[in-house]
Amino acid sequence: MAATRLVFTQPRHTGGNPVPLVFGAGGQAEVPSYAISARGRITVGLRGQVRMASVLQLQAKGRITGLRGSVVVRWNVNVSRPMVASAQERGQAAVPRSMQLQAVWQQSRRTQTAISQIWQDARHVSGQVRALWQQAQTVRGAGADSVQDATPMRQYITSRYQEGQRRHAAVLDAVQDAAAVQALALVRFEEAVRLRSAVQSHFQHGQAAAGHWLARFTQGRPVSIGGLGRFEEAMRPGPGMWQRPRPLPSEPCYVPSLPAQLLFKQAYVAGLPARLVFRCCKGGGQEPQPGGPIVVPIRRVYIVHNSVTLLRLDSGRELHAIDFSMSLDRSSWTWNWSASLYGDDGPYLGREANGDPAELLVTINSVPFRLRLERKKRDRRFLPQERWQVSGRGRNAILGADWAPQMGFGNPMAARTAQQLALDALQINGVSLGWELDWQLDDWNVPAGAWTLQGRYIDAVLDIAQAAGGYVQPHSTDKVLRILHDYPVAPWDWADVDAPIVLPADVSEEDGTEFLDKPAYNRVFVGGVSTGVFGPFTRNGTAGEELAPQVTHALITDVTAQRQRALSVLGNTGKQTLRTITLPVLPETGIIVPGQFVRYDGEVGLVRSTGVNWRRPVLRQSLEVETHA
Repeated sequence: MAATRLVFTQPRHTGGNPVPLVFGAGGQAEVPSYAISARGRITVGLRGQVRMASVLQLQAKGRITGLRGSVVVRWNVNVSRPMVASAQERGQAAVPRSMQLQAVWQQSRRTQTAISQIWQDARHVSGQVRALWQQAQTVRGAGADSVQDATPMRQYITSRYQEGQRRHAAVLDAVQDAAAVQALALVRFEEAVRLRSAVQSHFQHGQAAAGHWLARFTQGRPVSIGGLGRFEEAMRPGPGMWQRPRPLPSEPCYVPSLPAQLLFKQAYVAGLPARLVFRCCKGGGQEPQPGGPIVVPIRRVYIVHNSVTLLRLDSGRELHAIDFSMSLDRSSWTWNWSASLYGDDGPYLGREANGDPAELLVTINSVPFRLRLERKKRDRRFLPQERWQVSGRGRNAILGADWAPQMGFGNPMAARTAQQLALDALQINGVSLGWELDWQLDDWNVPAGAWTLQGRYIDAVLDIAQAAGGYVQPHSTDKVLRILHDYPVAPWDWADVDAPIVLPADVSEEDGTEFLDKPAYNRVFVGGVSTGVFGPFTRNGTAGEELAPQVTHALITDVTAQRQRALSVLGNTGKQTLRTITLPVLPETGIIVPGQFVRYDGEVGLVRSTGVNWRRPVLRQSLEVETHA
C-alpha cells in the first residue's frame, strides 16, 4: 500500500499549543451535477443493469424496444476514509518493536546470574590450592629417597676409576647440591605463601603472579578477576592523557521510522477539541494504568545504573561532581544541596550575566531538578589537588531571604479566598512574578481587613498555608509551589489508604525504627483572632477528655480552615513510629518526596523527609516515614 500523507490546505496555525488536527473539517469538494435522461417506450423484455456511485438527477421517458446491455457509471468523490484505515494498519505494526525493547531488559537478569556463578567458582579454585599443598609433603619425601640412593652410586664409581676420590667428592658435592635443590624447593613453597597473601592484600606484583598460577588449574579465577574490574580504576594511570568517560546516553522511548506515522484509535467527534497527547510507554508498549499503585517487586538483586549530571543552563557547561547530596523535609519549602567539584570547573562557577546566581539542571537517574548555585569554597590539598565545595537551594529560593525584598501583605479593601491571597502575595503591583500554585487544601473565605503580614513573598504563602495546617513544597523543575496538608487523611484511617507506592522490605539497604510517644490529645479549641469562628473539635469515637493547647490564627475565619487546622493538631498525637529507610533510586519510583503515602513492609506511612546521597557509583535515597499504631 502506498505511503499515506497528510496534506494541509489551511494557513499555518499560530494560536499556540496544543495544535488541533481536525480531519474532514475543511472545505467540501465540489461535486459536479449531472443529469441522465432518455426518451422512448419501454416494453416487456427490457434487460440491463445500472450502477451509480453518485447521481443527483435521473429521468427516463419514452419507448425502448429490444434493449440489451448494461450501463456502468463510476464517480470518485475523493473521500479520505481509505487513508484513515491505511494509517491505522501501519501504526499497529509498531507493537512488535516495543515487545523487542522489553526483551532487552529481561536479558539483564541472566547476566546477573552469570556473575553470581563466577563468584561460586572461585571457592573451587581455593580447594585446588589446598590440594597442592598436601602433595608437597610427598615431593619432599621423594627428595630424601634420592639422597639415600647416593651410597650405591658412590661405591660403583670407586671400583671403576682410580680418581674415584675426586669423583667421590664430586658425588658428595652433587648430594649437597641435592640438598640445596631441596631447600630451593622449600623456598619456592615459602614464596607461594607470600603470593597467596598477595592475593588478599593486593601488594606489589603478587596479584598478577598468583592469578597466573591459579590460571594453570582452572579458568574460573581469571573470569572472577575480570568481574572485579571496577577496583582497577583506583590504580594510578600511566603516562599520557586521560579523559573522563561520558555517561551512557539514556535509551529513547521510541524511535519511529521515517516517515513518521500517526495512529488514531478513536474516531473524531464533531464539536470536541482535537488534541494529540504523546506518552512514553517504556517496557512493553503498554500504557500504565491510571491511578494504579507502583509496586516494587521482590527480587534477588536490584540492578540500577546510577548517573548524576550537573549542567549549567545559561552556558550549557557540564560540571563534573565527585559527590552530590540534597535534602527536603516537611518544614523546608525548598531543596538544600551541596556538591564537590574538580578544580577544572572553577572558572565556570560564577554568576549569570545579570548578577543572579547560576541555575543548574541536575539530573538524578533521569529525574530532573532546577537548583541555584549560591555559595562556593575552594579547597586545596597536597600534590597539589584543588577541589570546589559548592552548595545552594532550589529555584524557589528567590522568593525568600537574601533575594526577595521585605513587603507588606493583606486584604484591607475586599474579601478574598485563601488561595487568592496566596496568589496576590506572588505579585508586584498586580503583575505576577511568574509563579503558580498547586493548591491541595480546602479553600475558604477571608473577610476584608482580617489579615496583614510584613515579610517576603514566601513568608506570606507559608503563613496562609500554616493557618489551615498545611505546608509549602517546591516543584522539582517548574515555577510552582505545592500547598499540601500535614495529614491529607486522618492517621486513624491510614489502614484503608491505597498507597501509590508499595515497597517490600527486601528493597531497603538500611532500616531504622524510632518509637515516639506523644500526648494522646483528642480535643482542641481552634479559632480566629479578631474575626471568624471559634470552637472545639473532638476526634470521632472518643470522649474528648484530653484537651490540646488552644490554637488561634488571624486567617481561621471559616469552619473549613478551622476543621483542617484541628486535624493537623489531633493527627500529630499518640504513639508513632518514625522509620528511616535507605534504598536505591529505582526507575519505578524515582525520588520519593515528602507528602507521599507509601506502603512499606505491609504498613502504610507518610513520607516526612527525603535525602539523596551520591558518591560514584553508589546512589541512595533515605526516607523518613511516619506511621501510627
